[in-house]
Amino acid sequence: MKKRSVLVVAVSLFAAGSLAWADDLPWEMKLPFKEAAIHYELTGSEQGKETLYVKDYGQRRAEHHKATTMVMGMSNPSETLELTDPDWITTYNLIDKTGEKTSNPRKIYQAEYNKFSAAEKKNFEKNAKELGAGMMGSFGGSVKQKAEKVLGYDCDVAAIGGGMSTVSMIHNTDVPLRSEVSVMGMKSANVAVKVDTGAVPDSAFAPPAGITAVFNQEAETMMTGMVQQAMDTLKQPDGAKKMQQMGQSMVPGGMQQGMEAEGISKEDQQAMMQQMQEAMQQMQQVKPQQ
Repeated sequence: MKKRSVLVVAVSLFAAGSLAWADDLPWEMKLPFKEAAIHYELTGSEQGKETLYVKDYGQRRAEHHKATTMVMGMSNPSETLELTDPDWITTYNLIDKTGEKTSNPRKIYQAEYNKFSAAEKKNFEKNAKELGAGMMGSFGGSVKQKAEKVLGYDCDVAAIGGGMSTVSMIHNTDVPLRSEVSVMGMKSANVAVKVDTGAVPDSAFAPPAGITAVFNQEAETMMTGMVQQAMDTLKQPDGAKKMQQMGQSMVPGGMQQGMEAEGISKEDQQAMMQQMQEAMQQMQQVKPQQ
């Protein structure tokens, strides 16, 4: 697995993990529709289409992505399929004919949370409530709840890095309906143009023929380690303060320089910024469990 792919997985994990700090624990969160097909248009440096299919209020998802990115005058096509269920996240590259899978991070978070004593769960919930605003400040970001409607849905709008990235997500969910990212002069937007809440065919969730997904042990080990570290920190009385200190080392400017030093491509930087933006938006929705 390439180093840049590991980093993208890590940021994706952070975004998914932050759901554990919202109103519902991540394995309990439900989208406002049981089934749906959300159609997106991609514009800017990346142009194409994307469709997110949802079943079981978001427990099962299939993201079909087909686009072309222009980098230094060169055209780079991409076509991927990502399948998510309660146990696994499986990603297929339909151009290279490869696939890999890792455990759904939500399952790992649940397992770690279930190990907590009653006192540790209380610390976790207190720290989670305190964490959102502090981490948003560390990233130079802000969130406005129900700041706009997109296709009839109330959306929370988050901004980070002085306009480097903004995202509008269906209120109290992890589903974006509009996102804009600007990295190193490259700008891209991903905007939902239609939400169809009718029945979704099972064929949308079928793995591609002729491609076998390989278990990615490197990414699995990284995710498990990050989950355990985050949860071990948040169960401590001063966990929020420690997490905020960790976040300060990841402010957008320094993070971008670090990505450049690691040889991360511009398109992957954009993807990582969008994923980080979604994580920050979720953290701002923190409320303790009742």
